[in-house]
Amino acid sequence: MNRISVKNLMAAAYVLLLGTVVLSSCKRTYDDPPPTGAPGIVANITIRDLKAMDTAPYSVVHITQDLVISGVVNMDDKSGNYYQQISMQDSTGGIILRLAGSNLNTSYPVGRQLFVKVKDLYLGEYGGMLQLGGGADSIEGGVTMLSPVLQDRHIIKGAFNQPILPKVVSVTDLTTNRQDRYANTLIQLVDYQFAAADTTKGYADIGAAGNRVANQNCATATNTRITVRTSDFSNFATSRIPSGRGTLAGIYSFFGSTKQLTLRDTNDVQFNNPRCTSGGTGGGGGGTSAPTFTLTGTSPYTINFNNLASGLPAGVRIGSASTATTNDTGTVFNPITNIWSGTGGGWKNLASATGAGITQGSDLATQDASSDRALGIRQTSTIGDPGATLTFILANTTGRNNLKLEFGIQSLDPSVTRSTAWTVEYALGDSPTSWTAVTPASGSTTTGNLSWGNSNVTVNLPAAVANQSGKVWIRIVAKTATSGGGSRPVTAFDNIKFSWS
Repeated sequence: MNRISVKNLMAAAYVLLLGTVVLSSCKRTYDDPPPTGAPGIVANITIRDLKAMDTAPYSVVHITQDLVISGVVNMDDKSGNYYQQISMQDSTGGIILRLAGSNLNTSYPVGRQLFVKVKDLYLGEYGGMLQLGGGADSIEGGVTMLSPVLQDRHIIKGAFNQPILPKVVSVTDLTTNRQDRYANTLIQLVDYQFAAADTTKGYADIGAAGNRVANQNCATATNTRITVRTSDFSNFATSRIPSGRGTLAGIYSFFGSTKQLTLRDTNDVQFNNPRCTSGGTGGGGGGTSAPTFTLTGTSPYTINFNNLASGLPAGVRIGSASTATTNDTGTVFNPITNIWSGTGGGWKNLASATGAGITQGSDLATQDASSDRALGIRQTSTIGDPGATLTFILANTTGRNNLKLEFGIQSLDPSVTRSTAWTVEYALGDSPTSWTAVTPASGSTTTGNLSWGNSNVTVNLPAAVANQSGKVWIRIVAKTATSGGGSRPVTAFDNIKFSWS
């Protein structure tokens, strides 16, 4: 019979107790969830300022400063349309991170906040697009992928499911400049459809990347087109291109001079409207307004542009090719909000210079957030110079006498040295070919020439427009070419008022 002494029992109990403590401790450690909140690190440079460190084309910058950028992943490799890279953005811009490995979406999914320690990383480019990588590539200006063993050293993972919404833009706002503010950010284009020839194809051709062309509405102008590129390794490569019309989202990029959009998946294509087949059908809720308006109620009748996101007010038309005898009212208005400094030409939904809190120095976010809107145009050599026209079409002026027009005309790009002279004219009838100028009683109708702000203009309309049973047309037109050199003005109109007795 084996005897167990009290001493041995106590020793065994001690060992058992110690083992329990150790096991409990180990179990508690392994049960701790990985951190998902904000890590103990903050950014000390924006993505825009980081990209600005690349000052020469086809060069590679070795970053030696202790810098940290922060942003939210806007595209990963889940659909296969990205491979060994992800894209992230902050409020100032976006950038590609070249990362070796597969299934990057398990660590860096769309919507996750990341903090990237960029010291000892390399800033380079591919096709003009700036990228961050682990070293300098043999290809001039390129960077290599960051090794998996170094990724946790440089990339600090933050919270999941951070909101990221596409910025609604126009293709004319996008550039192929290496510092473009929209490059590698999530954007959305309104009222687009794929080329008719592409609607019988998939998003990509197996054996070669897809190269599908999308264009706004039925426009034939090449400056509204964008190339939708799709990898033949994506999980939607063979999915049929939709034939309808609607919104198109994705990550903006370019290769050389070609503007491109990369889809995250097919949910980025919302073509739920009938396809446009000719002549245009309106601009995603903007387009053209009701044909005329009537001076109803008591004087004055006012028109503001605070609801431009829903389209033009009744009886308001815009154009860019009017002459002394013709009046262009055929421009389809794109209702997306825009910024004063946008270089793309055309009519735009802009923040009014008279809005609360708006100053000449208002930044892009302040302009976007302003509820006081103005209807504006950036003239270019091919758009509105001369010929830009804002037209008001009254159904009649029956019983209205001593008519007066008041409006605010605004210069919104103080860097512009050219100037535009605007003229107020009227005409009568259904399809007028003869226009008569009216000299304003007060206020300047010249814009540009290094100015910024609003000028209130008053025009006493002649007796010829009073008490008319038919249509009365009032237009504000740039009949002559801009004067001076350099960029052309950004002119906007707001606070339209018709009064009578």
